[in-house]
Amino acid sequence: MKKISPSTFSTSRFLGVGLTLVLLSAPAIAASLKSIMSSMGDNTSAAKAVLVNFDGPTAVQILHRYSDDARRADAAFASSSSAKGKDLHARFSKLAAMADQASQKAPDAASFHQTMGAIVAECKSCHSVYN
Repeated sequence: MKKISPSTFSTSRFLGVGLTLVLLSAPAIAASLKSIMSSMGDNTSAAKAVLVNFDGPTAVQILHRYSDDARRADAAFASSSSAKGKDLHARFSKLAAMADQASQKAPDAASFHQTMGAIVAECKSCHSVYN
């Protein structure tokens, strides 16, 4: 019987623990992302209502929610080294910046409509690639 050296055993154990953590965290990230996407969908529905009956303070709240959701999603991919993870990190960062910038000034109906068009286009571009 071949004897395993202590350093080989330690390396194997380290890799096993790392793989276990990755496998256990992947479903949690997916569940969290699903929750965030659901929140963004609800926010889009709220934005549609504001587009019909414009309300400035509600428009700002919607933009803040987009920013918050995009930041939470971005955090899930911020340290990813995969091509998909890096792409999602860039996309969510861009979406958060768009919503932040738009919320810095009091929107009127026309600017909110334009901003929502850009946000929805960004969302659709991601969904077309990853759905």
